[in-house]
Amino acid sequence: MRIFSEAEAGAERNPDGSAGVAVPGALAAIAFASAKGGVGKSALAVNLAAALALDGRKVGILDADLNSPNMLAMLGLKAPRRVFAGEAIEPIAGPLGLRVVSSGLLTGGEPPPASFLADEPELAPASRNGHGVAELDYGASLRRLLNQANFGALDILLIDLAPGLERLYQMARMTALAGVVIVTQPSEFSVMAANRAIEIAIRCKTPVLGVIENMIGFSCGGCHTVRPLMPQGDMAAVARAAGVATLARLPFDARLAECCDRGVIFIREYADTPLAKSFHELARTVAAILPARASAAAAAGESGDSR
Repeated sequence: MRIFSEAEAGAERNPDGSAGVAVPGALAAIAFASAKGGVGKSALAVNLAAALALDGRKVGILDADLNSPNMLAMLGLKAPRRVFAGEAIEPIAGPLGLRVVSSGLLTGGEPPPASFLADEPELAPASRNGHGVAELDYGASLRRLLNQANFGALDILLIDLAPGLERLYQMARMTALAGVVIVTQPSEFSVMAANRAIEIAIRCKTPVLGVIENMIGFSCGGCHTVRPLMPQGDMAAVARAAGVATLARLPFDARLAECCDRGVIFIREYADTPLAKSFHELARTVAAILPARASAAAAAGESGDSR
């Protein structure tokens, strides 16, 4: 299925062919993406970040869902102040030493329905649609968050994108990513959407670190089995065909959502559960992939090959 041509995907790349600018201070920036909402992407990103931090890494989180930022709430944090245009954006210190930047820091509260800056166009570019409603320039606002965030030295920055293929496309064009992790569910429609996300990343010449298949089934504490929750699509076959790894297949645990609502980290509250142990395995897998990706990127840069 054709989505973008090579010329279209590379039209806004840097003159040297690289995929945008690096995030200052971050050794590796990873985008967490999903083609559809409701797959648990943000909850997974929070707990992967926590698992990486518990392994001794300096980890930052950028909540790039501009209209519905929820990372601060998931970590039990509150925006301490309002940030205006031109100011450096200081991350909030989260649990386990996580450094968190969110568009919630720009508004100091809940976003208005149309856009998180709809009533303050001087803070971020916006335009008027045919109904006179302010619309957010998503790309320009993301650049502002990336350029003004003062993360300091990080081993890994996790960028939690809003759902949708266009968000992955924009981030891949503007930022030098070590890779993208695509989160999906096992249903047939989610698998089809994940396949499109893989194609977008490949067209943008952004490495796909792998796919996480979430909520593959309900983990039964009584019989110690995982029972399917929904009709199963063949994500493994799709990933193999695209040359992409399956990083993890995670069971559903209702306590994960409960922890997000309370603003506590699941892998600390329920450290002995199968899902928590899977997060730690996932963290080790991702950490092992990154040095190889960094070496490949350096070699490509020396040879002048952006692929």
